[in-house]
Amino acid sequence: MKRHVLLMAIVLECAVLASPAPALAQAPKLKNVKIRGYVTEFRSPTSFDIEDYRISRGEAFTLDFDNASPEITFGLNDIRVGVELEIEGQLNEATGDLKARSIRVDLEQFKSIEQTAFVTAPPQGIQLLDGAWAGELHADGQTILVTTTTKVLFKPTKREKKLAEQAAKNKVDAGEEFEPLSSLDQVTLGMAMTYEGIRDRETGRIVAERVEFSTNDLEDGEAKLWKSLKTSIKPPQALKPGELKIDRVGKFTLLPDQAVQDYLASIGRRLIPAYQAELSDTDPRKIPFQFHVVLDDEANAFATPNGIVVVHSGLIELLENEAQLAAVIGHEIAHATHEHTWRQQNFHKKKRIAIGIAGMFAAAYGLETLSDIADLVNGAIVNGHQRTLENQSDRVGLQYMINAGYDPRQAPAVWKVMAQETGDDPTDFFWSSHDNHATRRSYLMNELKNNYRDLDYAPLVLNAGEYERIKDAIENAKNPKRKIKVN
Repeated sequence: MKRHVLLMAIVLECAVLASPAPALAQAPKLKNVKIRGYVTEFRSPTSFDIEDYRISRGEAFTLDFDNASPEITFGLNDIRVGVELEIEGQLNEATGDLKARSIRVDLEQFKSIEQTAFVTAPPQGIQLLDGAWAGELHADGQTILVTTTTKVLFKPTKREKKLAEQAAKNKVDAGEEFEPLSSLDQVTLGMAMTYEGIRDRETGRIVAERVEFSTNDLEDGEAKLWKSLKTSIKPPQALKPGELKIDRVGKFTLLPDQAVQDYLASIGRRLIPAYQAELSDTDPRKIPFQFHVVLDDEANAFATPNGIVVVHSGLIELLENEAQLAAVIGHEIAHATHEHTWRQQNFHKKKRIAIGIAGMFAAAYGLETLSDIADLVNGAIVNGHQRTLENQSDRVGLQYMINAGYDPRQAPAVWKVMAQETGDDPTDFFWSSHDNHATRRSYLMNELKNNYRDLDYAPLVLNAGEYERIKDAIENAKNPKRKIKVN
């Protein structure tokens, strides 16, 4: 402001009348916002980035905590890349600068983690020396540090113990006790792996206290859940499009273009992890994946526990390339392969919260007619369990993308596109329990930094050209009288 006043004084003093004085600069547009996300760049405890937001500390400032406990300490000096924060302050929308009035930290993120994943590749990086395992495991989209103090165990299932007892003609119930893992040969593809530990704040690795391996048999209750979600398809008749019906979920209008349906299915099949794809069709653990495009302008997608992946036509039209679509499909496949609906239901049983499968999908899918059940689901989300599963699908989906040859940097780009379309408001997309798109994007950006910093991106693809042809085919299918675009 002083600079403009000085220039105007000089102009008047010199009596320069040929042109008017320059207009004063327009005041920046400021907006009060609250964002939640993971630190993606760190310069100092009072200057860091969360996704595209550049955070600095305002004059009036508070630091608050959720889930505080005496054994965990945290101050501004503990802010690092990967730490999740909630920032409230004033945003300059033109520059992305956010002056923080308050920073809230959920200290739960620094407590011991317990997560179940599935073995998708032979374990490497750990070895048995003097009776103790040590090294690094790459599993669940994470780097897990195994030290000589880590308990590495193997748990035979009831079926395996029964077979062993029968073979030994031993009538004594051996129970379900864990035993020390004696060889990596005991670990087979598709096996469940549960790990517990603390995330190292500096490296992002999980320092494991305990790692357990066990065969993942399909439980009776889960098998019944799969059977209850049977699909039926009505083929198109005359001018009436086809219909997809999923028992206990709903009815959907299928996009009337088989080439688009085949395109989605081909992407989906490439993203299914090899250990699943290679199971015999008679193996009860094999997920019978299906992929369908339905006519709906809302940018959304979902997957059922038995592998029915449904993608809205509006989502395909919104995204920019095939790699971005693969990020969404891989995310949905991970929900199925990691048994998230089944695990969520069992979790809520322990909490004595009655939530039906229809209500769960209503919340994920936005069916307001089931709002009473959705309210129960939203209440359950507060406990953080669904968010843990959502994060797992995000990071496992990255690995599925890479295995299929797609550029995983397009996964965070999905949420950039979503923010441009709908703003950075709270979202219910793709099982989401996150507060806004910045949370999803910043989480994925950090996963790429922590676990794929040495990845060679050169051979990985976007397939943008083919994707544009598919988008045009969707537009033609939605509007049959539209003049067909020829590329």
